[in-house]
Parts: sequence; C-alpha cells; structure tokens
Amino acid sequence: MKGRNVPFRKNMIQGGAIILAAAVLGIFMVFTVKTLKSYDDTVKVRGLCEKEVPADRVVWRINYNEKSNDLSDVRNTINRNNNIIVKMLRDAGFSEDEIKVSTASYDDRYTWSNNVSQITFRYAVHQTVTVFTKNLDLVRKLQQTLETDLVNQNILVSSYADYQYLGLNDIKPSMIAESLENARVAADEFAKNSHSKIGKMRTASQGYFEVEDLDENTPQVKKVRVVTTVEYYLR
Repeated sequence: MKGRNVPFRKNMIQGGAIILAAAVLGIFMVFTVKTLKSYDDTVKVRGLCEKEVPADRVVWRINYNEKSNDLSDVRNTINRNNNIIVKMLRDAGFSEDEIKVSTASYDDRYTWSNNVSQITFRYAVHQTVTVFTKNLDLVRKLQQTLETDLVNQNILVSSYADYQYLGLNDIKPSMIAESLENARVAADEFAKNSHSKIGKMRTASQGYFEVEDLDENTPQVKKVRVVTTVEYYLR
C-alpha cells in the first residue's frame, strides 16, 4: 500500500505546484495589465514663454534713383550723391566700417522697349547706401532729418531701418526652461481637475523661436516667443 501512495503524493505535489504557479501568474498578469493601462492615460499640454528685449543692431538702408539719357552723366550724379550721403553719415557719427555703398543697378530701357520714342530717359539707376550699426539711438535721431537734408542737396531718398535682435542664443536656455515649467503647471491643473496625478514625461517637442516687433510703433523693441509641447503620463 505504501508503494501505491508514493505516486499519489507525487501527483498531489505536482498538482499543487501547478495551481500555485497559475495563481502567481494570474496575479502578475493582473498587475501588469493595470500598470500598462495606467500608461495609456496621458495629457498633452503646451507651455508658452514670451520676453521683450531691446534690439541690438539696426540695418538702415537709404535708397534713391536717378535717370538720364547720358550714361556718363548719370554715373557722375551717382558718385556725387554717394559722396554726399556718406559724408553726412560720417559727420553724424557713424564709422567708415558701418557704412556700405552697394554697386549701383543700371537699366538701359532701350534694350527691352518696343517703342524707344516714348522713353523719356534711357538710363535708370538704383543705388543703396546701407548702415550696419549697434548705435540705434543715432539712427533714430538721424532718420528725422536725413531725407529733408538730402532734398536740400537735390537728392530724393527713401530709407528703411530694420531693427534686429542677435542675442537669441543667450536667452534660449532660460526661455526653454520657463516654457517647460509653464507646461508642467498646465498639466498639473489638468490632473487636478481630472482627479489624477502627473507622472513622468512621455514626449516633448520644442517649437520655433519667433522674433517680432513689439508693435508697429516700436520696432526697436522685440518680442521673443517659443512654445514647447509636452506629453505626460497620468496616474
């Protein structure tokens, strides 16, 4: 009889081990499913950061046109005008390195017109004198009088000052950090309203930095803007 009990006990032990393993596996699967389910819940938010910064460079373009039927005459006029404009800029306080005179653009209208008899002036010339400077105050001051002063010299010009901000790399790290913090605040508010908690960051993407004039009346002040998109797990 004892010999017959040995296989029975062996089978009982094996059966108990299988039942125990199945129970442990079932508990593990339930835990895994709950864990994975929690990872399915996420929230995607955006964090905005804006800063106002002063422009640190201005590119001031001074343009004018001349017309003539004599090529030599119009070239002499261009050279005369350039010398007057450059001298006026130098006398105002700009250095020689800050002033650039571009190559004049000449247009011979006879080469493309089908009726040259209707052309009043054969040659049309466009010229640009450009100032590259960090002295924004001097540009703004001279802008108020330059065109009038040049009219008195028989030079009709139009000018445009492009105010720029070149220090973007210096403020990028702090702006990215602030946009991430603002995204976290938005995620926390969402979690609070949905009775959950914020978990680890799942994904994050940084938008482009935008640099714009603060408004049309103050181009010398820039508004820098960046938006960061972040996705968090919820638990």
